[in-house]
Amino acid sequence: MKVRYFALLREATHKREEEWTRPAPDVRTLVNDLVALYGEPFAKWVMKDGDLYGFTAILLDGKDVRGRGGLDCSLEGVAEVDIFPPLAGG
Repeated sequence: MKVRYFALLREATHKREEEWTRPAPDVRTLVNDLVALYGEPFAKWVMKDGDLYGFTAILLDGKDVRGRGGLDCSLEGVAEVDIFPPLAGG
């Protein structure tokens, strides 16, 4: 599946997107694997106390995981994962 990063996560990963080939049955496993790979610069924008951080948004094929099981949402059949850190604006 393709994992795409937005805003500050592009700085943390040094990528806009990547093809993810490691097995990940659910969003939690994927996020934990990404945190292990990219470390604190990634983790600080995505996770807090084992849950999604603030207004972080994760979309599976364009649909938000919130209200669909959150981090426990299955990745079976998912082609694209978009991860957005909390955004500030004015």
